[in-house]
Amino acid sequence: MIDDEEILLDLISEILEDHGYGVTALMSSPDALAVFSDRPAEFDLVVTDEKMPDLSGTDLARQILAIRPDIPIILYTDYPEVSSEKRARAAGVRAILRKSSRTAELALCVRRILGS
Repeated sequence: MIDDEEILLDLISEILEDHGYGVTALMSSPDALAVFSDRPAEFDLVVTDEKMPDLSGTDLARQILAIRPDIPIILYTDYPEVSSEKRARAAGVRAILRKSSRTAELALCVRRILGS
């Protein structure tokens, strides 16, 4: 999970952990890319915010998918503009959810994508 809002990062991480998922929570896209690059096989899914300093969620998705094309990515964002959604989908993002949606929707989306 990558988000620069610490409170939200902690909340979503806790919810996903309550649903039985292991979570690596990071507040920086460059840090997330470095961690993923070092251990790409250790991750089953990536959840990232779009509006991040240094590297947007879509750009992060593009770079992660260059390393491991099969990894599903969920964009969890406050600002899903139509052009941003199209760009994210073209980059390989599997799902786009608004942060304003209930947190249970994220857990359901993760379960659907992982098939568990």
